[in-house]
Amino acid sequence: MNKWMGMWTFVWLVFWCVSGQATPVKPYQLCHWPWSPSGWPPRVAGTSQLSIDTNYRYPSSASHRQVEGANSGACDLPVHEVLSGARGCGFDRGDCGSDQNPQSDECGDGTGHWEEVDISRHWQWTDQPGKVTPWSGNAAVDIWQNFPMLVDVDRYRVWFWDDGQPAQHLGRTQALSYSGQLPRCYTMAYLVGFFNGVWNTRREAWASLEVLRQQNFIGPDWRSAPIRYELFYNQSCKRSADDVCLQDVAEVFRQRSAEMDGLLSRRWEYLWEQVTGQNDQPGSFTQRLVARVVRSDRALASWFDGLANATLAKISALSTALADDPPTAQDTAGHTAQLIRAGRRAERAVLVAHSQGNLFVNAAYDAYLAHSRLAGKVVGEDTGYVAAQVVHIAPASSTLRGPYVLADSDVVINSLRRVDGTYLPVSNVSLPANSQDRSGHKLLATYLDEAGPVRAQIRQFVTKALDAL
Repeated sequence: MNKWMGMWTFVWLVFWCVSGQATPVKPYQLCHWPWSPSGWPPRVAGTSQLSIDTNYRYPSSASHRQVEGANSGACDLPVHEVLSGARGCGFDRGDCGSDQNPQSDECGDGTGHWEEVDISRHWQWTDQPGKVTPWSGNAAVDIWQNFPMLVDVDRYRVWFWDDGQPAQHLGRTQALSYSGQLPRCYTMAYLVGFFNGVWNTRREAWASLEVLRQQNFIGPDWRSAPIRYELFYNQSCKRSADDVCLQDVAEVFRQRSAEMDGLLSRRWEYLWEQVTGQNDQPGSFTQRLVARVVRSDRALASWFDGLANATLAKISALSTALADDPPTAQDTAGHTAQLIRAGRRAERAVLVAHSQGNLFVNAAYDAYLAHSRLAGKVVGEDTGYVAAQVVHIAPASSTLRGPYVLADSDVVINSLRRVDGTYLPVSNVSLPANSQDRSGHKLLATYLDEAGPVRAQIRQFVTKALDAL
């Protein structure tokens, strides 16, 4: 009988000898065992370093988000094959006795002596853990562990020393089995970050972030996982008194209007025609006004020519400043530090940027990726991945890191494209003129306008990014 000693027990069987199709029971961001039977979970590039603390730099593969290959299983082999150590099955030993003395519990090794064994025939993980605790690195992330398995167990009486004696089936029971070696799974947590345009005040930037937070847009959670919202603010527009902003373009118009006793001080449609280059087109406000002037000395036409030159000079300065003075190392370091902190909190990030904020989000995303790759190289595990997605709105950047929305009526972006021929993404949304936002560029008044068609598209981009993470 000693030849059976050391065989797997039932508990060992529960968490090792499993087969069948694995399906996730929760949108976990990482599952792992305290040790790794049969090489589970599969490692990225042979790594042994995968953990919740470094999860931000590993691809979000299904094999790391569930109990891969250990979700359910079955053993349909005959009893004698199971007792011979067939792979994929196991048994647990029970009571002993003999036919001559049924009341005896002595485990003998002669003719007529029998032993009862339990063989699990079917098993599967349940979807409710025996223990849920908050993770110390971020209380919004829960650790699910001690998952029980629901197991169908057949009991047999076996005469090991009587050749030809068939095993007797005594019945089937169903029970939950727990083991400390079952996997630990960490629930999802998200970060939605907003990168504002350079002429936003902090209050305006916070107002934009609050719109993203609203229940009718994204809300406080996504697919039951909590979302933390964070502002990635920049105030680069007015670092010094000589810096150029869109307000400066408007000031050109106000100053020029003062030369005509304020005649056009509130007629902003003329300014936008200068910005977009439509002032010379037939039927424009400018051409109609000039045509109606009784005097024919062309003074008004000359005035508009001067306004156009001054306006374009200011916009050219703005465009050049954005191209020649991208986000500084200080800007990028601050934003990257925010992302690294989020990664260490096991938060997967969706970064939403508007206008010149797209320049900042590109720099921050690239730096976060570089940090991830460097951290991987230190242990020989550069995966070229970072747990972040980007959504661009009205991008004033020539390169993109994700999907974007840009309206054909966006005067500001069109003017940047017109001034110096800088390549910017083509408009991919057609919007009519908005009386509440003549620039066609404002985030809340145009792109996230509840009555407008673009809001739903932006939301779809954000939710797809959340799912991709």
